[in-house]
Amino acid sequence: MEVESVDYDGDVSGAVDVSWLAIRQPAVVRLLERELAAPDSDAFAAGLGLAAQVLGGRTPLGDLRLDHRALAAGMAAVRGGKCDRGMVRSIREMIEEMAVVLTAREQDAVATVIAAVIWAVLDASVRDLDDTVVA
Repeated sequence: MEVESVDYDGDVSGAVDVSWLAIRQPAVVRLLERELAAPDSDAFAAGLGLAAQVLGGRTPLGDLRLDHRALAAGMAAVRGGKCDRGMVRSIREMIEEMAVVLTAREQDAVATVIAAVIWAVLDASVRDLDDTVVA
């Protein structure tokens, strides 16, 4: 898939964010591929766009790199019902604003994966904060 074909907000900056995501967060891209791959690639494209917004938006995460263990823990937490409903509503609103048509099942899958990514970021950030406070 060409990076330029994943333009989630109608401008070139989306393509730049997605390439940043692929370079800095390869485990996230692999999670998106595993959870959202389908013949039409719409859910995968939506997931890439949202992950790029979440991870590389106005406040990039610096050196934080999520690995497969952190993301698996995030998926387990979200699937286990430990996700804030307000966050899920916000993710669903972001999905609805995208210029891509997703089935209800695809929307659920994208929302679950993005919530898991956010969970993993928050969990890693708390661990880093704990390490800083103790040191």
